[in-house]
Amino acid sequence: MKKKIFFFARILSVVLLLFTCPRHAWAQTVVYEENFGSPTANTLIQNYTGWQNTDVLYTGDGTCDIRSSNASNNYGFASGDGNVMINDTTKWFMISNLNTANDTNLSLYCGLRKTSTENGDNFIVEVSNDSISWTRLVLADTLPTGTGTSGWHRVRYPNVPSCNNLHIRFSNQAIVDYRLDDIALVEGEETVLETVARPFFSPASGTYYEPQSVTVTSATPDAVIYYTLDNTTPTTTSLSYSNPLQISQSTTIKAIAVKEGMYDSEVATANYIILDTNSLVVLPFDISSNSEVEHLDITQMSGFRGYHLGSSYANGSVKFESSHAGEASLVAHLDSAPGTVEFDLRGVKGGGTPSAYEGVTFMISQSTDGHNWSPLATIYGADISVDEFTHFTYVISNHNINYLRWSLETSLKGNTQLNNIKITKHDGSEDSTATPSYGFSTFCVFPNPASGYFQIHKGRIEVRSISLYNIYGELMRRWDNPVDNHDYPLTDLPTGLYILKADTPYGTVTKKIVKQ
Repeated sequence: MKKKIFFFARILSVVLLLFTCPRHAWAQTVVYEENFGSPTANTLIQNYTGWQNTDVLYTGDGTCDIRSSNASNNYGFASGDGNVMINDTTKWFMISNLNTANDTNLSLYCGLRKTSTENGDNFIVEVSNDSISWTRLVLADTLPTGTGTSGWHRVRYPNVPSCNNLHIRFSNQAIVDYRLDDIALVEGEETVLETVARPFFSPASGTYYEPQSVTVTSATPDAVIYYTLDNTTPTTTSLSYSNPLQISQSTTIKAIAVKEGMYDSEVATANYIILDTNSLVVLPFDISSNSEVEHLDITQMSGFRGYHLGSSYANGSVKFESSHAGEASLVAHLDSAPGTVEFDLRGVKGGGTPSAYEGVTFMISQSTDGHNWSPLATIYGADISVDEFTHFTYVISNHNINYLRWSLETSLKGNTQLNNIKITKHDGSEDSTATPSYGFSTFCVFPNPASGYFQIHKGRIEVRSISLYNIYGELMRRWDNPVDNHDYPLTDLPTGLYILKADTPYGTVTKKIVKQ
């Protein structure tokens, strides 16, 4: 691990530091610091050259060494990597040539690693102005003992004297393990910094049928927010937030909030799934976290409703059981006019021979109302591999259909797995009878959300009829020859999401209405 440096050079006054210190800084004067660098191997004190502060002298008894194992961590200002091992009564480590003559109210801070039975009493810290007469410093707080207390702790020794040539010696009065790291001589007490409030997203994570404008805020005044959209951890070099983020496709936002003189906030994450955009309509079909023992109830998956489904496999596919041939099906309710459908199929043997998978008829069907179906394609067992998934692609000529269905019609032996469904939206420019430049977007619905009624605005589009469906594809209302500025009632319908479809000479325009 690359060595981190958390301390800063000494400055003239505490007041100046308060206005200039960066995040993770001290809020008082640092007289001296040492974090022991990043040794590549255990190195004797007298042979070590990786000191952070080279203006002072470092000595030892010849067996005390700098080590990279058991790197410091788990306390504020931990730097990691190099630390001094003092594990018996014959070892000692000393720092000399520290000029503290003009400093008062000095405290010594350091990282101390101990065992679960030690409370810090056996670790000896002494000071001297001549390296002959020594005074022991007293640990400010006795360290806890018992299960879970072993490891690194941040400790403080107050009342360090002022002199022209201060010596500090570290030793051990017992045959126990102690390690030393991140020494800092500080004028005044170490300030406990507050943490910036974690960013908040509005709207919250979720699945949406329209692009979203996402605001990111922090409860800490004047905090600066940084974010990423590629699932990486944000830092202060990431994008800086200033205006709402326009999310038009499924996206993960990660953000941190930062303010001078405070710790960075925790990373906040929001996941947005956008089911309906003007590009691809991709139905969710990722259940790879499931195992063959703990199957997912496919009917709970957003974008699907099932009549009778098999269980899911660990590879994220749906298993159509041969015992349910003729009744097992998966239905996708489409949000917009489809152009193509793609998916993968694989056969599953019912025994140990190649003939143990046979007699399969797999049907792909299409429907405008979810009840009356016509075949799109028929796939037979001979076209499906039992060793790997086979990819199938079909062009959908009827762009007004609202449902696609996958069903296992017959199966004499073995089962069938369905995976990786993708449906692309129809591009009207491919249809010579369509005029997409005419502007379907001029058709609008308001108010939305609605309570007792809604109205439409047709713009320049001729609308033959409008039909209102619930999320299961059931027709709830139909109005022929609708007109602008007319109240279309919703009072007797339950609250929830509804789909309004407008029949025009150029195709079907789909809008979503939320009934409050």
